Amino acid sequence: MLKKAQRIERIFAPSELSGFNESHCIHLPVAFIYELTFADSLNAVLDTVAKWVGQIFEADRASISIQKDAEHLQLYAINGNQAIPMEFALPIAKTFIGRAFESSKLMICDDTTVSDEEDCIMLSSGGLGSCMDAPMIHCGVTIGTLNVADTRTHCYSKAQAIQLQCLANWIALNIRLHLQLKEMNLLASTDELTGTFNRRRFTFESHENMQRFLQSRIPYVIGILDVDLFKDLNDRYGHTTGDQVLKDLTANVRQHIRKQDFLARIGGEEFAIILPACVAEEAEDIFERVRESIEQHTFSYDAHRIHYTVSIGYAEVGLDDQHYEDVFKRADKALYKAKANNRNQVCLGV
Repeated sequence: MLKKAQRIERIFAPSELSGFNESHCIHLPVAFIYELTFADSLNAVLDTVAKWVGQIFEADRASISIQKDAEHLQLYAINGNQAIPMEFALPIAKTFIGRAFESSKLMICDDTTVSDEEDCIMLSSGGLGSCMDAPMIHCGVTIGTLNVADTRTHCYSKAQAIQLQCLANWIALNIRLHLQLKEMNLLASTDELTGTFNRRRFTFESHENMQRFLQSRIPYVIGILDVDLFKDLNDRYGHTTGDQVLKDLTANVRQHIRKQDFLARIGGEEFAIILPACVAEEAEDIFERVRESIEQHTFSYDAHRIHYTVSIGYAEVGLDDQHYEDVFKRADKALYKAKANNRNQVCLGV
C-alpha cells in the first residue's frame, strides 16, 4: 500500500468512467484496427494492442497483464520501457497493479517515487514517474489489466482514464473471443472419449508433414495401430470396458512415443501415429516398444483383469509420394498383413 501520509493516487470505479452521454466517443487510428485484423494469435493481438496503446497515450511504457494463477499476474506484452520485464510474475498482493485487478477499478499513481508497492518501486527505478492501470473486464469478470506509464509525474487525466478503461474492456472482449475460438478449434479436433486428436486433425497434420517433405525432404512415418480382437473384448466385458481399453491404450502409447510425435484416434479401435523427422528403422524401434509395452500390460476394471494386444502397420514417405494418402495406404496394407499373421505384430509397408 502507499504510505498514507504520502499517498498520491486516484481510483475510479467503472461507473465513474461510463457516466457519459451517447455522443461521447473515443478516437482510434485506422491503422490500429487494420493491424489487428492480421493478428492470427492471442499473443499477436496483445503485442499489437501494447504497441498502439503506447502511441495513443504517448506513453513511455504500455503493457498488458493477464491472471496467471490465484496469486500472480503475468505480463504478455510490453511496448517501450522494460522496468518490469516480461518474465517477471507480478504478485497480486502488495502491488499497485494487483489492487487494480482485485478491485476491478482503474487506478492512477501520480508519483511512483512515494509508493512502497513492488511494481511502482520497479517503475520508479526504471525512470517512470506515473502509471495508470485499467482492469480488463468482460461479463463482470476481470481477466487482467491494461497499463500505461510515463516518465513524468501527475501525467494522467480523467478523460484519459475513460479512454483507457474503454480500451481495456474492448481488449477483454478480444481476448475472450480468441480464447473461445481456440477452445472451439480444440474441441473440433479432439476425440471426446480418449482426449487424443481426431481424424480431422490427423488429416491436417498428415498434409502438413507431406508439404514439409515435398519442400525440404524432411522424412516422416505414418503408423496405424489397431486393437486386436476388440469386438471380442466388447462382447465379453461390455462396451464400457471397451471404452476403458481405448483410454488405457492412449495413455500407454503416449508414454512410449516421442514428444514431437502425433497421436489420433481415427475410428473405432483404430489409431494413427505420425512420427515427424523419422525414418523406417527408427520408427520400427518406437512401434515395437509400444506393442511390447501393451502386450505386457494389464489393468483392472469392473472386477476384471483386462489384457489386450495391438497390431501396427507403418510406412515411411517415399520419393515418389505426392500425397499423404500414398503413405497412409501402405501403412494400412501393412496393418492388414500384421493382422493376417496372427496379430500382435509390427509390419512395414513397402
